[in-house]
Amino acid sequence: MTDDVRRGVIGAGVLGFGFSALIDVVVLHLILRLHHLVSNRYPVSTVPGLRTNVLADGLFSLGAILVMGVGAGLLWRAERRADRPLPVRSLAGAAIIGIGGFDLFDVVVNHALLGLHHSTHGSSYYDPHWFVVSVLVVVAGVLVYRGGDRAGGSGA
Repeated sequence: MTDDVRRGVIGAGVLGFGFSALIDVVVLHLILRLHHLVSNRYPVSTVPGLRTNVLADGLFSLGAILVMGVGAGLLWRAERRADRPLPVRSLAGAAIIGIGGFDLFDVVVNHALLGLHHSTHGSSYYDPHWFVVSVLVVVAGVLVYRGGDRAGGSGA
C-alpha cells in the first residue's frame, strides 16, 4: 500500500467516523429523540435539563462536522497527491469501518463507561443490540476493504 493510499484510507475512515456521529445526533437525538448526549446526567423532563441536552447535542454536532472536515481534507489531499486514482473499494471499506467505529465508540464509551446516555432514555436494554450491530458494520467494512485489495487495488 502506497503512502497516498494509506493516507486516503485514513481520511476515509475519519470521514466515516464523523459522518456516523453526525447522523447519530441528527437522527437519534434530534429527530427521533430516543436520547440526548447527556440525558442520563441531565433529565430531559425539565426545561433546564432539556436545554443542557440540546446544547450538548449542538456542540457534539459541531465536533462531528469538524471530524468530517478533517477526514475529507485528508482524503482530498491524498487524492490530489496520488499519481493514479485511489482504490474506491478500499476507501469505501475504510469509511464503513469508520461508521461502525463511531458506533462502537458510542456504545462502549458513552453508554457503558461514562454512562452519559443509553440507546433509549433511561434504559440500557438496547445497548447490547447496538454493540452487535456496530460490530457487524465494522465487519462489513473490513470485507469491503479486503475486496478492494483482492481486486488488485483498483477498486473499480
